[in-house]
Amino acid sequence: MSTLYLEPFSGLSGDMLNALLLDLGADRKHLEEALKTISLDGYHLHVDRIAKSSIWGTDFDVHMEHGEKDHGIAGDFDHHHHHHEHGHEHHHEHEHHHEHEHHHHEHEHAHSHTHEEHTHAHTHSHEHTHEHSHEHDHDHHHEHEHTHDGHSHEHTHSHHHHHGEVRGLKEIETIILSSGVSDFVKEKSLEVFRDIAQAEANVHQMPVEEIHFHEVGATDSIIDIMSFFILWETLDIDAVYSTAVTEGSGTITVAHGVMPVPVPAVMQLRLQTAIPFSQDFDIHTELVTPTGLALFKAIHPVFAQPSNLTATKVGYGFGKRDTGKFNALRGTLLEKNTHSHQVVTSNNDKIIQIDTTIDDQSGEELGYIMSLLLEEGALDVHYTPVYTKKNRPATHLTLLIQEGDLERFTAILFEQTSTIGFRYQNVQRKVMTRTFETQQTSLGAVKVKKNQYETVTKSTLEYEDCARIAKETGLSIQAVYQQLTKELH
Repeated sequence: MSTLYLEPFSGLSGDMLNALLLDLGADRKHLEEALKTISLDGYHLHVDRIAKSSIWGTDFDVHMEHGEKDHGIAGDFDHHHHHHEHGHEHHHEHEHHHEHEHHHHEHEHAHSHTHEEHTHAHTHSHEHTHEHSHEHDHDHHHEHEHTHDGHSHEHTHSHHHHHGEVRGLKEIETIILSSGVSDFVKEKSLEVFRDIAQAEANVHQMPVEEIHFHEVGATDSIIDIMSFFILWETLDIDAVYSTAVTEGSGTITVAHGVMPVPVPAVMQLRLQTAIPFSQDFDIHTELVTPTGLALFKAIHPVFAQPSNLTATKVGYGFGKRDTGKFNALRGTLLEKNTHSHQVVTSNNDKIIQIDTTIDDQSGEELGYIMSLLLEEGALDVHYTPVYTKKNRPATHLTLLIQEGDLERFTAILFEQTSTIGFRYQNVQRKVMTRTFETQQTSLGAVKVKKNQYETVTKSTLEYEDCARIAKETGLSIQAVYQQLTKELH
């Protein structure tokens, strides 16, 4: 199990979160195989190791092959009729490589959209003569003039359309539930999509059942969200800590008008949470997307500095915004300090010894308590069977800890054991210095613990490595120890 420490100093997006997990070592091959079980096409992943400001990290993108990326909500769903009269026929070709802000027409839409960073280009050729009407799931009232191929035409629209270009929440739920991913991925992906849909429903004062996503945008979001939890599973993370989330400032112009930063959906997602936000007033764009914030909420970060942990790996997930600053999400994997994994540089130290007697807890409970104390950084834990008054059998607990850890272990003992008091004393001890080496063997890499006191040297194999090799090779743990000891001594 690992702990993840996040630093969203440049915002949050689905791309950044997925890129970070890949940079921390999440299994890309597992991701690609899992995505094949989802009934979606028309996209492919771009995953690259790149450097920004001489810092290497990972870039992740869901590239849509036909259509605009992540346009989010499809409309306000008041049912109106739409009628066109044109003096020409038209054919459209679209190419999308994406970052969009189009405001060629003056119009208002009663909807917003969830989006990551994107650009797109369109090529249109029009030559048609027809009159037609169709219905849409969103309500527009706009007038605009186009000029194509040397001629111009005007349109006046008021429309309501139903077509295959949108997906409702129920359709998205069906896609997720029918996939071949784990129950965990399904449950967490549904949680995030429902959170986003509810936020959009609150923004537009609509029932959540009437929220629809543009088909292309829904595909992009489904892959972003499900990818995150597929990757999350492979890292075996059991706790998340984070600093405050940094957002940009000002306003952004999108296809449907001007929005304040944070965008309304992000503000809705923040409600009833303890997530601390700060704004960078030097950056005049959004840094936090609805998808990014909803994913962040779903992993339940604690906003505090973790303690008694050792950093094992640092990763960077790059964003695509040109902010003028380092646009990335940094994450650090941490592991709990255990005495057996710590380097010791002195032969003398001072520690605290705690003693208490427990007479009303089962062997299973005591086993759990011992494991917990060691995981929390105890130097040593042992039990001694004793007899107390009236010849009752009991267990004597002896616990060795570092001097600065007394208060923390006091809380653990009172919370986890039945004791109502204990004795403690400062003690001095002599120890061997300790270092670690990784050595290559016929069975793979193995960490070796080197203990030294003056001219006396002792070497021991790390149990975790031996246990891993036994599982991988099918050998008994005893056979692994014997073979490795023979090779290394």
